[in-house]
Amino acid sequence: MSVRLAVRRAAFVLPLCLALPLVANDARADVAAAKACAAQLPTEAKTIFDATLPKMTPGADLRAVVTASTRSLTTSGAIDPAGARPSAIAAAKCLRQAD
Repeated sequence: MSVRLAVRRAAFVLPLCLALPLVANDARADVAAAKACAAQLPTEAKTIFDATLPKMTPGADLRAVVTASTRSLTTSGAIDPAGARPSAIAAAKCLRQAD
């Protein structure tokens, strides 16, 4: 491998490597902000938030993930079906910060 090629590769790869920790810190900050938001939620909304947050992946459909978690919690009896929709909406507002 020539020296020029090595320098070009380093010039391309080095900025990417240096930016990676910044992206990781932003992701952690978003999760921290979402958790701070969730601390203010009512009990059922917090239950939905806690069940849904681990399932959130980059590019995931927030509505689909929250709906699936809420259905699961409702059918298991963990949350009241009558308050499921408003609780899911409140949880989604906090989850959006982690997205």
